[in-house]
Amino acid sequence: MHLILSIVLGVIVRSGAVNSDRQSPVVSAEAGSQPFRYTEYKSEIQKRKETKMDTRNLETALGPLAALYFDPDVLEIMVDSCERTLVEKERKLIDAGVKFDSPEAITAVVEALLSLTGKQLKPEETVVHIPFPESQARGVAIFPPTAIQGPHLVIRKLMNTSWITWENLLEWNSVSKEAYDFLQTTMRIEVNVLVVGGMGSGKTTVANRIAELIPPEKRLVIVEDFHELQIQHPRAVYLEAVTAPNVSVSDLIRTGASMRPDWLIIGELIGAEAMTAMEVMSRGHTGMTTLHANSPEDGLRRLEGMCLMANLGLGLEEIRVLIAAAVQLITFQRHMPDGSRKMLEIVELRGVENGRFVLERLFRFDPQMKRLASTGVKPSWE
Repeated sequence: MHLILSIVLGVIVRSGAVNSDRQSPVVSAEAGSQPFRYTEYKSEIQKRKETKMDTRNLETALGPLAALYFDPDVLEIMVDSCERTLVEKERKLIDAGVKFDSPEAITAVVEALLSLTGKQLKPEETVVHIPFPESQARGVAIFPPTAIQGPHLVIRKLMNTSWITWENLLEWNSVSKEAYDFLQTTMRIEVNVLVVGGMGSGKTTVANRIAELIPPEKRLVIVEDFHELQIQHPRAVYLEAVTAPNVSVSDLIRTGASMRPDWLIIGELIGAEAMTAMEVMSRGHTGMTTLHANSPEDGLRRLEGMCLMANLGLGLEEIRVLIAAAVQLITFQRHMPDGSRKMLEIVELRGVENGRFVLERLFRFDPQMKRLASTGVKPSWE
């Protein structure tokens, strides 16, 4: 294993607002103790022959951040500077009380994490993505001159929602039995689906569960920028763009389409790759994708904008026709004020008339009945 540490680094770990009653699997320095020396971590890692990001190696590489990473209540770790490390805990940003004695100490943590993936930090790289095992988290480090105030490191822990079943969603009234039966039918007859929702609305969880309704004999090729989807399906193949140098998400969508998928599942759309996704889904590939939006209409507007980013010279009306050919069904969910997450609408996109999308609401959340109810409108494919 190659771990390049240029200087002897000390990291002082102080107790802070994120102290937990749970016992951490690592031993961290307590307040008032001697400075925590990163060279001890360097020596421990270099003793190991295999380059593997297992739990033990990960604890070692994370150094003073390990206790935060393994705290189940901490969702995100943000090293803003040597003097400030924040965490997101219980939907609040809290000072973790972890301080680094120099910018080089932050860099050393990044180098140690990269070494576990078989990579090295290159001098010309100012933005570095760090994959974690089994998609448990994803990290990004930013260095000068891109980072004006010194290096930054953000580690976002991805929630494991694979334990959440349709039975749970039905029990929590996140979706109705009628809507579940309808979605099951749409997957069986291969209707292209766009899953939209706001931040923290559960759209990734819903996308996972919808994809699992695809019959087991079908082959899924799943394309993502970062691997986040956790689809339990016997014939799922996963592709990730961030780990492949010089391969864009658009490139990977085209590659996935050439791999004979029965279903092409595309992770959250955020940019010009949306045009490639729409092109592929409009020419016969059955697919599903997700995007961040606050309503079905907002989702279509965002999709238009992302397609325009591809700069292919198409007009807005042409893009709308392309989207209408690619997407037949839109699901929308929201994080409600009471903390619950509910699917509020299922909408059919029936085409474009007079330059505008034609939408038919098939299901809508009824506040009096307190459930997602059918509007009585039948989908065009019935």
